[in-house]
Amino acid sequence: MKSGRFRIDVLGPLRARTLDGVEVTPGGTLPRKLLSLLILRRGRTVTADAAIELLWPTGGPTDPVAALHNQIARLRRVLPDLITSVPDGYCLDPHKVDVEADELTDALANPTVENTRTVERILDRWRGPAYQDLEDYPDAAPDLAHWEELRTRACEYSAEHRLTRGDTDGLAAHLRALVDQHPLRERPRALLMDVLVATDRHADALRIYDEFRRLLADELGIDPSPELAAAHRRILDSAGMAQWSPESRLPLPPTSLIGRDEMLTELVALTRECRLLTLAGPGGVGKTRLLLELGHRLAVARPEIPVMLCELGRVETATLNEALAAGLRIDQRPGVPLVERVAAVVGGAEVMVLLDNCEHVLGPIAGFVEQLMARCAGVRVVTTSRERLRAAGEHVRPVPPLPADGPDSAAVRLFLERARAVGVVEGDAARQVAGIVARLDGLPLAIELAAARMYSHDLAEIAAGLEQPFEFLSAGYRTSIRHGSLSAAVAWSFTLLDERRRRVFTELSAFTESFEVAAAAAICELPVTEVAELLTQLVEGSLVMRYPGRRYVLLETLRAFGREQLRAEGRETIVDGRHAHFTVVWVEQANQRLALSGSSAIREIDDHVGELHRALDWLLAHGEPREAGRIVAALSDYGLLRLRPDVLGWADQVLAAAPEDIGQVAAQVWAVAAYAAWMVGDIDESGRRARRSIECADLAADSLPARVFGANGVYELFAGRLAESARWYDRAAERADAVGDRAYRLIPQGTAIMVRGYAHDPDAPGLAAELIAETGDNTSPYAAYAWYCAGEAILDTDPELARERLETALHIAELTATTFVTGVAGASKASLDVRAGRYDGAASTYPRLIRHWRRAGMWATQWVMLRSIAHLLEGLGRPEDAALLEGAIRAAPIGQRPSGADGTAMDELAARLRAALGDERYETARRRGAAMDGDNLIEYVSSAL
Repeated sequence: MKSGRFRIDVLGPLRARTLDGVEVTPGGTLPRKLLSLLILRRGRTVTADAAIELLWPTGGPTDPVAALHNQIARLRRVLPDLITSVPDGYCLDPHKVDVEADELTDALANPTVENTRTVERILDRWRGPAYQDLEDYPDAAPDLAHWEELRTRACEYSAEHRLTRGDTDGLAAHLRALVDQHPLRERPRALLMDVLVATDRHADALRIYDEFRRLLADELGIDPSPELAAAHRRILDSAGMAQWSPESRLPLPPTSLIGRDEMLTELVALTRECRLLTLAGPGGVGKTRLLLELGHRLAVARPEIPVMLCELGRVETATLNEALAAGLRIDQRPGVPLVERVAAVVGGAEVMVLLDNCEHVLGPIAGFVEQLMARCAGVRVVTTSRERLRAAGEHVRPVPPLPADGPDSAAVRLFLERARAVGVVEGDAARQVAGIVARLDGLPLAIELAAARMYSHDLAEIAAGLEQPFEFLSAGYRTSIRHGSLSAAVAWSFTLLDERRRRVFTELSAFTESFEVAAAAAICELPVTEVAELLTQLVEGSLVMRYPGRRYVLLETLRAFGREQLRAEGRETIVDGRHAHFTVVWVEQANQRLALSGSSAIREIDDHVGELHRALDWLLAHGEPREAGRIVAALSDYGLLRLRPDVLGWADQVLAAAPEDIGQVAAQVWAVAAYAAWMVGDIDESGRRARRSIECADLAADSLPARVFGANGVYELFAGRLAESARWYDRAAERADAVGDRAYRLIPQGTAIMVRGYAHDPDAPGLAAELIAETGDNTSPYAAYAWYCAGEAILDTDPELARERLETALHIAELTATTFVTGVAGASKASLDVRAGRYDGAASTYPRLIRHWRRAGMWATQWVMLRSIAHLLEGLGRPEDAALLEGAIRAAPIGQRPSGADGTAMDELAARLRAALGDERYETARRRGAAMDGDNLIEYVSSAL
């Protein structure tokens, strides 16, 4: 070190001392700034202008030269003989100061052991940016950048020598900080990678390289230097991870993925939230394709993290370790368990491991994954399986079939794209394809196999071929045994089941729709608890799907496979017989549940209509018409209250099979057939069938079912014979009371009161009040009907109370899905608006009600409502439309034409319309209406409103 009078430190805040250590640092910002500039320019002139610009860059004192002299004088008082005046400015004598920064420059230029110590000593004492008092002085910027570069080089120099000495304690953290300060500088990255390798953190070193490679590409569009790339290759080789390059991690999918975008977004997020994610679903649902796409998205999002795929579909337990090692690109070591070898290689690095098709090696895979995650905090695993692993920390995400709910659905898009790859799809085929993919449950494999048939079939032929789906969809991918056909995909899951689960699975194929545990137990003839456990196992194996409310269902493709197995075993008839007889008992019990307050029985039966019809068909085909008749009889109230003339029409099937049968069941079937005819508007046929229900009974009249009397009552009502109708309903109520069926009694009792109201019986209001009192707070479908009748009976005598009762009826109907009451009570309430002159309210309500009755196909009530709409059209000032509708009503089928009070009201309306329009216009409108069929009339009225 050269000798001088002062020692100056500029590596951080300015500091000046004498050689014997006396502090002589000038006080005040301006003197320190001025001294810093003189030190930086030592031996050179600092002009007065430069000094003034430094001290007062935005304007200073009135006499800046005098002020500068004053600052120089202050420095000379603490640092005598150091600063001399020269022409144009001042100069600091370089021979009278020792500047520590000079030592750093000399040491870096001549690397020796002694100079290495000098560098490390200076770095230890470096307290901040060099010449920091000049940070705001533009002319000093190049010099400050030079010193920052020198400091970085010194840090790299020191780190390299520490690594050479084996002094790695805290070195990785030090270099990580240097990397963060200079993210685009390669040397700190290289040193950090070397330190990590030296401390057996190979995976972390690789991650540092991947981070840098991505950063250079994003920021500068370049690659790392050949030297750093070579270092990266050496790390791969030394760690046994030589094949973990981004290019070799994942295969490229041959086709596009359709309909999974939202799910992929969810899965990407889940991989951040949980360390073990299982994609579970049935064979052919697209788990492998989804996993592959997920892997590519993760690789794009974070290319520095290896994404490794292990395909386990053809692997057996004995060869599992070899398959895992090959998939992870890790060389095994003799005597070292695979999980320990993987943990040694991976360390704390982040790695995404994808394990595909794990269902046949669940136990070993679960153990491997648990141990791997316990040893490696940065490892995340995504598996696919038809059954969950049951491993600690596992998050299960079911993979559903594609939506197949219309021409624009994902399933249709998939079919069309794959079909166009092998053949021509002509015209607008989406609607036809929608039917095909719906029959295939939206299963991607089944859809792709069907679409491949477009090479040699048209859409109609494909649809026909699906009658035998496993035979038709047999030509799949040559390279995949399990996905070579639909049958192979399902059979793979079936072979994984034990004997008990196979038997239960095949017997569950008797169900065409969803089912409950109790139903499954009855079909399988096993205890409920045992079946519940077996169902849970089948759900976890993705052979059965679970719905909310503990309901289960087989996808149609899986059901078809089960049916094939039943046929092959010769057990189809036995199992279907169990199903049919169980269904008879179930529907009779469901009918009884209609009486419960707040009953959900209507919706329950909705869910079972397919099962009920299938059971009915089986019973008729196997010579059991009376058992089939029990189903029809049990559906009588449901069919009426739910507006299901189609279900009531099943009575015709039973009657066709046993037209001469007599007895209580036969009488009820004829009564149901009468209701069916009435609902579709055939009043005469309804009457014939109602009479037949009486004639066919071989019992005493007082033993006839109540609903037989009710069927005769409804015929008489629509025939206009009110007194006779009331008598039939009274008898029905008495019979219901006699057999203890008080819930059903509300229907004939209420209808009898309503009919008396139509006949202006003075007792009707009082009877209606008694009916409401008896109903109380019951909210069953029967109660909804009773409230409607109690309101309808007093429409003329107490409109406001009638409105309240109708609103209660509508509320209960909504609660219990009693759509018949929704329609009739809604129509009555709208008619009150017409009578009260609230035409706008009625006009907004009737279109909805028209659609309601049209969907139900129930013309009997539609015609009644149209009478009120004719009055509404008059009130709206539309006499010509009203006359047209009046003409149509007069020409309606017999039994639908107005009579009694309704007939009188219609006559009065006709007279007013004739007066308003004149004879010619009135008659013309009436003739137009009379010539319209029902559907055209409904269209006309809907548009008129």
